[in-house]
Amino acid sequence: MARRKNRLHSDRQASTGQEMPSSGSVFTSRASFAILLASICGLAFFLRLLHVLQTFEVPTLVRLLGDARGYVDWAVRISDGDWYGTETFYQAPLYPYFLAVLIKIFGPSITVIRLVQMVLGVAGVGLVGLAGRKLFSERVGLIAAFMLAAYPPAIYYDGIIQKAALATFLLCALMASCAYLQSESRWWHAVMAGVSLGLLVLTRENALLWTPLIPIWILLGIGETSRHRWMLVGCYAGGIALILLPVAARNASLGGEWSPTTFQAGPNFYIGNNLDATGIYVPLVPGHETPMYERADAQRLAEQAVGRELSAREVSKFWMSRAWQEIRQSPGRWLQLMIAKTFMVFNRYEVPDVESMYIFRDYSFPLKLSRIWHFGILCPLAIWGLIATGEDWRRLWLHYLLLLTMIAAVVGFFILGRYRNPIAILLIPFAAAGAVELFLRVRERRWRSTGIAAAVLLLSLIGCNISVHEERSLQASCYMNMGISASKAGDLATGIELLQRAIAEFPEMAEGYVNLGRAYMLNRQPDLAAKCFLQALLLDSRLVGVHFQLGEALEYSGDRQGAIEQYQRALAVDPSNVRAAESLERLH
Repeated sequence: MARRKNRLHSDRQASTGQEMPSSGSVFTSRASFAILLASICGLAFFLRLLHVLQTFEVPTLVRLLGDARGYVDWAVRISDGDWYGTETFYQAPLYPYFLAVLIKIFGPSITVIRLVQMVLGVAGVGLVGLAGRKLFSERVGLIAAFMLAAYPPAIYYDGIIQKAALATFLLCALMASCAYLQSESRWWHAVMAGVSLGLLVLTRENALLWTPLIPIWILLGIGETSRHRWMLVGCYAGGIALILLPVAARNASLGGEWSPTTFQAGPNFYIGNNLDATGIYVPLVPGHETPMYERADAQRLAEQAVGRELSAREVSKFWMSRAWQEIRQSPGRWLQLMIAKTFMVFNRYEVPDVESMYIFRDYSFPLKLSRIWHFGILCPLAIWGLIATGEDWRRLWLHYLLLLTMIAAVVGFFILGRYRNPIAILLIPFAAAGAVELFLRVRERRWRSTGIAAAVLLLSLIGCNISVHEERSLQASCYMNMGISASKAGDLATGIELLQRAIAEFPEMAEGYVNLGRAYMLNRQPDLAAKCFLQALLLDSRLVGVHFQLGEALEYSGDRQGAIEQYQRALAVDPSNVRAAESLERLH
């Protein structure tokens, strides 16, 4: 066992000065590591650039939808001069401000944004390599960097307009800062840990749960004098306060309430834990999945229930309280939901939001690597790595806590692939350490311990690769979104084809028929549009606005009486529908 431990940590000891045969050999080792790491970063750059070039004309990148559209619109407003804003933050603000800076410098170019995110992704690969080297060995660091360089979900998230790209880079920076802080205990490493975590909190709110862990780890886990440890805690606190205090003060100046991040925890917790929750995102109002509705719907519904105007914090508390009420109504069902969400977190499948990696894979060669290198392979390797390095827990316990806290945060709300991605990044160094340890055991013919490793890997592979999602419906939703984007961009032929593909993938999807009907209306085919709207209402009568759209299709088809009936139903559902009232008046 001593020989195994020495093999795994030999490079780390050389880099930290615990074992220094000669200055020349250390210099050669560091130079070789730097060259190899730079080569891996070059590979990461090539794969990401190829991906950007091959997905240049994907419809959802030509015409943005959902959060991507909301982020860019927000960024444009900021770049036009609205840097302070007029209300408290509902969504994490750093990514829109990051986009605003790029738009201010380069103009509103989606391609430029993707290229900058690509560079951040490459930098993250280098930082993971450095973190792996400090935590384990040079060999582990290089393998960790290679794993991230070629990891298709990371390539995908670096190439779409989502905050996952920025969050990945900041998480890699945090991991490297903590690894260097542990091995060298310099004050600037503590400052960088605080700054990187503060920026990460402004990108991914659940990282706020990590803020007390690092000072506890500094005080209990770093082998320095008490005075030096407290100095490091102060440097960390100063770094994180530098980032979060101005945001908290800004929120207080606009909303009267201090918050270092946002006020959407309550609605998100309700979405993930109400009586009808499925473990994935479902909007509070059907059909209102976009940022322009999320905040307004959460506030409107809460104020209707309470009967008065509510502040942003009160809205969040309302939804949090309602979620716990529904959990108490059916604790057994909630426990089953939590178990299901736990399986979802560890599953191979990247749950899509508006866009799907598996559809982008049709365009991108680098994403085709996802057939052999995906979370369902990474996670078993990491589980084995956690076991294989378990004897070193006194040095690694911060990373265990970061991992467990992030898993709990994702399970506690709802599952999306981009929300789960930080877990993958945290697992990569352990997966690399597990791969190195497995190689050593095979090379040294330690067959008994190799058999244990094989058993762990096999069981983990089975658990991580069973089907737990309704993948057809999720895939169909993403085809639908692409069809919407193509139609809005004026490419109706492509839009109709993609929407038809969505319905073929999952015929029970009512919204697919609604959007296909809209595309037919734009294509001047009202008869086909009316059939689609009728089918949508048969599948889901709760859909907002479909009666009015069906009335329009019937009117243009020449069915005057049918149109009147649908306009009347539209007004019955929503008396404030001015367009339906005007249409009725015109037909009468």
